[in-house]
Amino acid sequence: MAVRTSPAIRVHVLALPECAPIVPIGTVDLLRKSIELAATLPPPRSRPRPRIDVTLVSGARERGLTAAGGVELRCDTTLSAAKDCDVCVVPALDPDVAERLRKNEAVVRFLRRTYTRGSVVMSACTGSFLLAEAGLLDGRTATTHWAFQALFAERYPKVRLAPQAILVDQGRIVTSGGATSFINLVLFLVERFLGQDVAWAASKMFLIDPNKSPQGAYAAFSTQKDHEDKPILRAQEIIEREAGQLLAVDELARRVALSRRTFVRRFQAATGNSPRGYIQRVRIEAAKRALERGASIGEVATAVGYDDAVAFRKLFVRLAGLTPAEYRARYGPRAAPAWELTRARRSISSRK
Repeated sequence: MAVRTSPAIRVHVLALPECAPIVPIGTVDLLRKSIELAATLPPPRSRPRPRIDVTLVSGARERGLTAAGGVELRCDTTLSAAKDCDVCVVPALDPDVAERLRKNEAVVRFLRRTYTRGSVVMSACTGSFLLAEAGLLDGRTATTHWAFQALFAERYPKVRLAPQAILVDQGRIVTSGGATSFINLVLFLVERFLGQDVAWAASKMFLIDPNKSPQGAYAAFSTQKDHEDKPILRAQEIIEREAGQLLAVDELARRVALSRRTFVRRFQAATGNSPRGYIQRVRIEAAKRALERGASIGEVATAVGYDDAVAFRKLFVRLAGLTPAEYRARYGPRAAPAWELTRARRSISSRK
C-alpha cells in the first residue's frame, strides 16, 4: 500500500537588490537547518510533519543580483517566473527606505497578488514598508525597526504600530522588528509548520533567545539635531548637559529667549517630541548607560533626576519595555560571561 504524503509547504524568500544579505541568506539557511533538525526528532503522533520547500526569489529581473556591501546573490528564480507559494518572506530595505520603495514597485505588486492568492506574507525589519505600500497592513497591527518607526507611522497612518513588539502575528500577515529579529521570525515559521518541539530544538542548537527583549531595550534615542532652529538646538544641549537636574519647560524657554508657547511649538516641530518627552527620553538613555555599567537602580534614578523610584520605574518600562532590574540583568556587567571570560584570558596573557 502506498504511503500518502501531504503536499509540501512552499516558502518563497525574497532577495532584493541592495538589501541586507543577512536576512534572505540567514532565513534560507536557518530554515534549511531546522528542516534537517526536524528529521532527527521523534515524529508527532497527531500527523506527519509537512515537507517544506524553500525557494530564494530574486526581486530583480535576473536571478543574479547585488545585495548591500557588494555581495552577489544567485537566486533560484525571479518574481516573474516564480510559481505560487504558501509563505512569502520579505527582507529589509536598506538603507534609504523611501528610495528602495520606489525601486521595488514590482515587488509591491507581487506581494499584493501573492496575498490575494492565499499566501501567508511575513516581513523582516523594514520589509514591513513593502507590505504597507501594498495596502496589506491597513487596519492591522504591525511592527518594524525601531529607528524607522516615526517614518512608518507618518507614511502609513492606517496601520496600528506596535513599537515594542519583536513580532506581530495577524494570521496571514506577520511582521517582525529590527535587524536580527528575522531569526525570531524564522523560529515562528518553524513552530507554525514543523511544531513547537522543532522550534525549541532549533533555538537551542543555534543559540537563539526566543524571549528577545522588547525593541525599546535596544533602541538608542536619536537626539534629532538635523534642523536649523538655533534656540531649540541650545535647549537640546541644555537638556543633555543637565539631564539630572530639575528642568522646567518655562525655565528652558526663558534660557533660549522664547515665550513658552513659541518654545513648545518650535521644539515639537524641530525634534518631533514635546520638551517634556524629550527630557524623559534623554534621562532614560542616560539611565540605560548607567545600568549597563552596573550602577544600582536607586543611584541611577537619582542621577537622572528622579527622587521617586516608582515614577522612574514606570517611565523606564514605558520607554524601554523592561524594568530597570530586568535591563541591568540583561545588559549589565554580569550579563556577558563570554566577554568576561575573554577579558580574563587576555589579562592572564598580558601577565605572561
